[in-house]
Amino acid sequence: MSHKRDTANVLYDILAGRAVDPPRLERASAWFEQLATPIDRRSFMAYVQALQRELPAGSPLAELVPKWGITWAVGGGFSETEANAFLQDYLACLDPNLLFRAPITVGYAQWDQARLQTGFSYASQSEQSWSLLYCDLGGARLWGGGRDLPVQSGQVLLVAAGALYTLQALPGFKEWGYFWTVFHPDSRWRDWLNWPRFATNVSHLSVPPTVQAEVASAFGELERCLQSEQAMRAELARNLLEQLILRCRACLPENFRPNRDSRIERARHFIELHCYETFSLGEVADAANMSASRLAGLFREQCGLSVLGYRDELRMVQAAQLLRNRALGIAEIGASVGYPDPAYFSRTFSHHVGVSPREYQKQG
Repeated sequence: MSHKRDTANVLYDILAGRAVDPPRLERASAWFEQLATPIDRRSFMAYVQALQRELPAGSPLAELVPKWGITWAVGGGFSETEANAFLQDYLACLDPNLLFRAPITVGYAQWDQARLQTGFSYASQSEQSWSLLYCDLGGARLWGGGRDLPVQSGQVLLVAAGALYTLQALPGFKEWGYFWTVFHPDSRWRDWLNWPRFATNVSHLSVPPTVQAEVASAFGELERCLQSEQAMRAELARNLLEQLILRCRACLPENFRPNRDSRIERARHFIELHCYETFSLGEVADAANMSASRLAGLFREQCGLSVLGYRDELRMVQAAQLLRNRALGIAEIGASVGYPDPAYFSRTFSHHVGVSPREYQKQG
């Protein structure tokens, strides 16, 4: 049986709720390694576990079981031609956000030059899950909120729920490798997760060379714990995650001020409530009880972008979700988030996300 055919049968068995032995899973994960998808070889097992825990009824993957059930049953599995067609359907329905349903998921990803050139657009569809990425190899370019961030060895990204960004090639680098973990944060961690912000819901810091081996080791220990069958595994994994977060938090620059001015928080709250409406800088300033000129300067200083830039970024997050759902046309999506002019919506989306709305759909 060909590699592709075996992979198709493995993937269908998982969707149908049947047990699959480890050698076949490993073979299927190797097939994924050659594809430019958000699911790499090392994260494939975590993805399989997410599918086995619970496949949401609304997931497009759930529709593949009734669609392909008779074909699979008649032949006792897929033929080569059927496997090709099934895999096309499967990849079109691929949903990396299933990884976010577990309390803690961890893995390692490595992108080659071809994958970096293709790029990847990310929009969180979870209201709970955060992710932590630690780069230990090469570099990539993160674009978010109209800003560019080189992510190289020794840097950590902290991505909160609702983040929107793209990852692309960084000149001078042919590969990019990083540890990652996705988790549901404990309320006690609020201060620990307050880092220097790069874009809305994306923070970052640099790990000194003297600490980098410890951070990489902490990821490895967390992964081994989650893969084990030891007693109290969930509790131990949460404790190890706390240690990992604290190791990173300890690398914050001494001059970092974690708390925003209360007036800026009032301004942000006003913008979030009215982000799809038309409002002026003066109206936001009135809500924050400060002058418009003072608000403009302090907001940019503490949030990293302008008042209207923050509003646009919130709109883009919603637009990205709608683009992935494909239920509306691009012009309709733009109008629904506050941009009746399709050309202006496309320019604004490209500025904030790094790719056009149409290209974003293709990458998703």
